[in-house]
Amino acid sequence: MVDYSKLRGRIKEKNYSEKEFANLIGMAAPTLSAKLKGITFFNTEEIKKAAELLEIPKENIYGYFFEEKTE
Repeated sequence: MVDYSKLRGRIKEKNYSEKEFANLIGMAAPTLSAKLKGITFFNTEEIKKAAELLEIPKENIYGYFFEEKTE
């Protein structure tokens, strides 16, 4: 399972609510919630939009969207 805690933190760091962020990248808030819970996954275009909006450098995208949870 992917660990989206870093992504959630970046969304807050940029002063977006999850609902506002979802809207800005073109999805409904429940859809974003499902993705952040690992129920569904981000596609390439969603990752590109999110990374651009959150100012995540290309070389750091893995850490936000693909890092596995270590429990």
